[in-house]
Amino acid sequence: MKNKTINRGILGNAHRLVWIFDVDGVITNPVEKKITEKGLIEAISGKLDKGDVVTLNTGRSISWMIDRVIRSIEKTVANKDSLDRFLAVGEKGGAWLFLQNGQWKIHVDEKISLPKHLQDEVKELINTEFKDCMFYDDSKLTMISTEMIDGHSMSEYAQKQQVLTDRMKLILLKPEYYKLNLKIDPTTIATDIQNSHVGKHFGARRITDWLIEKGIRPIKIIAIGDSQSDIEMAEELQAEFDLEFVFVGDGSKLKSDSLNKTPTFTNSHFGEGTLEYLLKTSN
Repeated sequence: MKNKTINRGILGNAHRLVWIFDVDGVITNPVEKKITEKGLIEAISGKLDKGDVVTLNTGRSISWMIDRVIRSIEKTVANKDSLDRFLAVGEKGGAWLFLQNGQWKIHVDEKISLPKHLQDEVKELINTEFKDCMFYDDSKLTMISTEMIDGHSMSEYAQKQQVLTDRMKLILLKPEYYKLNLKIDPTTIATDIQNSHVGKHFGARRITDWLIEKGIRPIKIIAIGDSQSDIEMAEELQAEFDLEFVFVGDGSKLKSDSLNKTPTFTNSHFGEGTLEYLLKTSN
């Protein structure tokens, strides 16, 4: 997907506040992998009912988001028509879901799917050498993803993750894979193999394309993340929009020199920090 210069004059008259949420660590608990912060979904749904646009931008699969997040939002909104202003972008821009004629529609970027034989090779590696602490995520449609087993020790997983990353590097050096220009992306609870151009910036651009299609002109974009990779959302969009980047992770670990504006840091972290910020902006 190529970057686009947005002509604000053709975006229509629908001025909206646009929210972009990462999912793991922002909405769901990264260890329990579910929503644990009471009142968070109600706060997000309230933004939709108020007239705002709510979007998700994550490496998670669409099916995972439906089960863990989207169904809860769908049940909680007071006005179902509000869901017309909801978009979920998964797999770092490779797949996305929105409401079309009253039905959820899933779209997949087939151009960035990975070879089946590479998927099988990594799956075999996980099942034979790492199954005590991680599993292969079969729900992904455009990338390879392995993830920590629910409730496993994060420190122990981090040690095994480094070993896995080194093994993946060797696999990608094989002639049949090297030419594909793939990259390995280790995060807090997962390790992905993906096309080199996907990421939170790619997902953010997918969101702005959707806004253009719907004729929505953001009066402001608020992007909420908890890890360094989430800053890509702000980097991608800050030149075109009034953008605020809210960080709910450990602020001491964030490198933000690339941003035009100083990030907003919450007192609480992760889902609790997200709720803190949403309640602060509820009026």
